[in-house]
Amino acid sequence: MKRAFVAAALWLSVTAAGADRDWSLSSRWSQQRTPKDGPPRSIGAYTAGCLQGALALAPEGFGFEVMHLHRRRYFGHPLLVDFVRRLAERAQAQQLPVLLVGDLAQARGGPTPSDHGSHQTGLDVDVAYTRPAQMLSLALPAKEREGLEPPIVVDLATHRLTGAWSPQIADLLALAAEDPAVERIFVNAAVKRELCSLERRGTPWVAKIRPWWGHHDHFHVRLRCPAGSPECRMQAPVPEGDGCDATLAWWFDHGARPRPPAHRAAPVLPASCHALLR
Repeated sequence: MKRAFVAAALWLSVTAAGADRDWSLSSRWSQQRTPKDGPPRSIGAYTAGCLQGALALAPEGFGFEVMHLHRRRYFGHPLLVDFVRRLAERAQAQQLPVLLVGDLAQARGGPTPSDHGSHQTGLDVDVAYTRPAQMLSLALPAKEREGLEPPIVVDLATHRLTGAWSPQIADLLALAAEDPAVERIFVNAAVKRELCSLERRGTPWVAKIRPWWGHHDHFHVRLRCPAGSPECRMQAPVPEGDGCDATLAWWFDHGARPRPPAHRAAPVLPASCHALLR
């Protein structure tokens, strides 16, 4: 009993120490208020990297509004900022609702104190599936967007689409996935299942849509490594096929169950990233 108690205490102390190190590292990155000067470069992996020459996405623009501005995660590689603007313009051309944009990256990328293991190289962006029903055609002031939680389109308990889902969301996902700069898009498995219905299955862009835990109120767009970023590390390629097969069924047998909280080790950043903190 005593040995077990000592072992448990040791495990807790190590875990706490690891959490302290994680927080210390991420807090240094979150304290960077301005981008690092220089040509745009995405450095490292999506989950262990940084960003030079970032641009800030405006709080609002034609066809989009940014949420949670106090977090200061509205920076991205210029190609990501261009993508958001381009997607918003295309959505407006199809008379879709104004986009609610969530996190991009911090001013110099890097790990964040909470919420994300990715979003570190300025190539990831979260976008709400839709707007609150009462605000589909009304602008939301920046103050109201600070604590806004987008509508939930998937019930995580039943893995069923909610009343907030609409065919317009599939149209928006198609617009995003058809963009050649996009590498993949993470959605809830129930959303992927809906897209794999008879009307959508086999469509080339569906292959880019991949299920991941959560993502019941937003989708996560990831761009390819851009030219001029030789240190950018791509994720493994999207598997062959459209993803509407047994790999999707797995999510409803096993993967769709909530993951237990896991301690993430502090990412090992490329040496080039450390210069961005100086």
